[in-house]
Formats: sequence, C-alpha cells, structure tokens
Amino acid sequence: DSNMQSLGYIPHEKDSGKNPDGLPIGFVKNDDPATVSVSFMRDRDIKKEFLGPDYDTKQYPPTNAWLGFTCANCHTSEISYQGRKIRIDGGSSHSDHQAFLEQLVAALQATTRSPDKMTRFAKSVLKTNWNQGDQDALKLRVEAYTPVLEKLRDQNTTELVYGPGRLDAFGSIFNRVLETGLEIPENHFPSDAPVSYPFIWDTPRLLWVQYNNVGGSPISRNVGEVLGVFAHLQLQGTPATGQFKSTARLQNLDRLERYVAQLKAPSWPADVLGNIDLDKKDTGQQLYAQNCAQCHSVRDEQGNFPMVTDNESGAKFIKTTSNTFLPELGPNPEKVLLGTDPKMVINAVTHTADPGVLRPFLPKKFQDPAKAPKVPRVVILQTATGAVVNRLLLETKLQGEDLDEYKLKLDGERKALLRPPKEILVTYKSRPLNGIWATAPFLHNGSVPSLYQLLLPAEKRVKKFRVGSNQFDPVKVGFVIDQGFEFDATLMGNLNKGHSGPGFTQVKTEDGSYRDFNDEERMALVEYMKTLN
Repeated sequence: DSNMQSLGYIPHEKDSGKNPDGLPIGFVKNDDPATVSVSFMRDRDIKKEFLGPDYDTKQYPPTNAWLGFTCANCHTSEISYQGRKIRIDGGSSHSDHQAFLEQLVAALQATTRSPDKMTRFAKSVLKTNWNQGDQDALKLRVEAYTPVLEKLRDQNTTELVYGPGRLDAFGSIFNRVLETGLEIPENHFPSDAPVSYPFIWDTPRLLWVQYNNVGGSPISRNVGEVLGVFAHLQLQGTPATGQFKSTARLQNLDRLERYVAQLKAPSWPADVLGNIDLDKKDTGQQLYAQNCAQCHSVRDEQGNFPMVTDNESGAKFIKTTSNTFLPELGPNPEKVLLGTDPKMVINAVTHTADPGVLRPFLPKKFQDPAKAPKVPRVVILQTATGAVVNRLLLETKLQGEDLDEYKLKLDGERKALLRPPKEILVTYKSRPLNGIWATAPFLHNGSVPSLYQLLLPAEKRVKKFRVGSNQFDPVKVGFVIDQGFEFDATLMGNLNKGHSGPGFTQVKTEDGSYRDFNDEERMALVEYMKTLN
C-alpha cells in the first residue's frame, strides 16, 4: 500500500465480495467467464492478441484472469489537511501511470534475476501448491511476459516525463490503434503532450466531450479510451473475417457513463478546510462576473447553467466556450486568445499517418492514396473507433430496441453535435468551474499549482515546483509544492503561459485601460471560486 500511495494511487480495504484482493481504487481483476467470454474470444485468442506474435505460446498464462484499470483509476482523488482526508469522486487523480509501468517492469526483471526474490514471489503466487518444479515453470512464464510489458512501457516513453496526475491519453490511444492495431511501426509518434486527468462531474451534459473539442460522441470517446488502455481489437482482415471486433462492451460503457452522470461537484468542506470569508466572496463574485464568466459560466438563480440545444434531437447541453491558443492555428478572430501550451492540440490535429487497411473506410477525400498518402491521425482514429462502435452495435443484443435509438442513447441524445465544426478543432474547451477548488493543479496540462498562481500574470507564475503531494493549501487553493516530482514549466508540453492579461489576470479600470489584479482581488476571486458547486 505504501508503494502504491507513493505512485499516487489510493489503497482500498479488502472486501470478500467486491475487492477480495485488496486492490487500490481503480484497479480491477476480471476472471468471470461470463464477462471475459465475449464474441471476440470465440474467434481469436485474446492472449495471442495481447502478448504478440513473438510470445512463446507454451508460456501462456494458465488462467483467463486479467488485471485492468477502471474510470476511477484516473478520476478519483484524495485531499489531506491537518490529518483528515477528503475523497473526491470524479476528481483529478494523482496517479503516475508512467512510473507505475516502469516500476512493474523493473520488478519483474528483478524477480527473475534474483533466486531469493523468485522463490518469495513463487510462494506468494502458488501458496500451498508450491514446489520447485512449478516455481521453475512460473519463472519461464514471467520471463516470457516481461517483454510484453517492456513494449508497453517503451511505446509511450518520452523525454518529457509526465509525473503524477498526468497522462498523454491521446498519444497512447493513437499509438495503440495506429501503430499496434494497424501493425504499422512507422505510425508511431512520441506521446509527449500529457494533460491532467480531467474532473468528470457534469461531463455527460457538456457540449463537447474532450479537452480540445475534438469530438462530441461520448460512446466513441469511451471506446477510444478502452482501446488505449488496453482493450483488444482486430483491424486487419475484412468485416467478414472479424475486422473491427474488440473486447470493448457497449452496455458496460453505457452503464459507466450513467454512473458518471450521477456525480456532483464537491462543496467546500468548511468543517475541514475552514469557513469561507463572505466579504471576500462577495467582492470576488463581482470580479468573476466582470472577467471570468464569459468563458466559465455559473448557475443562474434557478441553479441552471447556460444551455445549448441540439437542433435535431432537442436535447440540451451545458454551453462550453472554445478558446484558441495560437494565432496561426486559431482561424476565428472572435475566439478568445488563450495562449496556453499548444502541444496537446498540435499533436492531436496536425500529425498524419498511414491509414493502412482503414483507407476504404475513411471519408471520401482521403481514400485516394495518390491524393492523400498520409491522413490526419485524428481522422484515422475517428474512423477506427466509429467502425468498432458500429460493429459492437450490430453484435450487442438489444432486446428488440431500435438500433438508431440505441445509438442515440449511447451518444447522450446527441445528433447534430456529434462532429464539432472545423474551426474549434484547434481550441481548448472552457467549462463551468463548479468544484474547481478540488482539482489542482490547473490549466489543461497541470502547469499551475494553485488558483492564486493562476491569477498572477503568466511571467510571474512559479516555473519549477513539486507535484504529487495531496497535502492541501486552503488559502491559495492547491497542494503544497515542496514535495514530490519536480515539474518544469519551461518545457514544451509543460508551459504555464497563457490565460493571462485582460479578462484573465487583469481588470478593466474606469478609463478603459487594464491593470493586473492586486493581491486583495486575487484572494477575493479565490474565495468566491471556493463556493462554486
């Protein structure tokens, strides 16, 4: 438990029914034949798919048990203050997946190299059935399995170390689908644009479903995430021979989306973190309305956010604002220039790849290899996930439910909003800030340690600080920054520039000019943002 805590995971007590192995929050073992025996397994060996063509089939694990991640792994956090802990369901995890995978590989390597470690490990695994012969057989299986994890580790290892609380999920998904799934090594691209795990309350009701407005389909997003960590899919062959089959399960993903819809933003726990200063809060509320509400809306007197209607389905969604980050990539002058680190959007929408066997399924303008030898990666990914979803729809038993109606339900009743217009593909999404007090560090890439720091001009923000501690600072609203992994905000991908200037860190004066917030105004804004829920 102490080692998993050092990696940012949250230990969880053993439970004979739901957690018999005492796994940390967000880890799950699946060995139920009813759940693992999906149609994919009847046609292809999942073990062979996961372990790869070079794996010695004699060393296949003798069980169908699998260990994986659930949504809670990335979207549950814990705050500590003066010896008390607060669990935030749907919050931004502090977990360090990159370090976890590195440690897991190193542990397996060390185990098979040390006779003492191997014996201790074998006795733990084999228990009363331990004998030297079975230990030797187990060692061979561990030695065969370790290179598989080494490949997973290496596929997304970059010079830019993520640190706690961040992951380049898009980069991982791109490489998993376009490199591994398509079996085209040249499609590899460094996963060097990590972002903070987003807080997910209200996400099923938001206009767009990613940080960068790249999609509007919740079920395609969820299937894409599953393919990234680490569902099995078949992209080779033809639809008749199993192309687009996967182990993603629509009904379970839909259930998870409905669980997420029940999450609520946490209210400021005054009994633990102290009372809110109401005078400062009132001043901050006025400043917020003047400067922040244009991008980060708040509830009206009836408790509702500004809404947008899907003109085809009539469903309503919480309005989000699109902010450009670079003049050369932001084509619309009416968009607010945010100026934050552009790496995540650049990687998502400007890089191209070989679509391989997916070319016939691409939009028509990309089907001719002479005209489009390389295709935007995001288009290939959308094509792959769309095809996987469509196959799953056909294979899922709907008990008489109309297929189009079922798909509409999975997409949260979205029709016209499924594909965002081109002009916002190169933007970041600004959403309501309810519960923002519990989601440090800030900006999409976790480059600003506190709300107070976010209200400073960009050039005055701390450029190097430590992350990974869950010890909370209720005054500046963030975590203490003198413990853990050193975050360098001068590196591309880590930049904490932007969100600065008029309307961000400056207030308009009576003569129409702008000046920086003073410290009293910053603290008033921080106090008000504690109340958003």
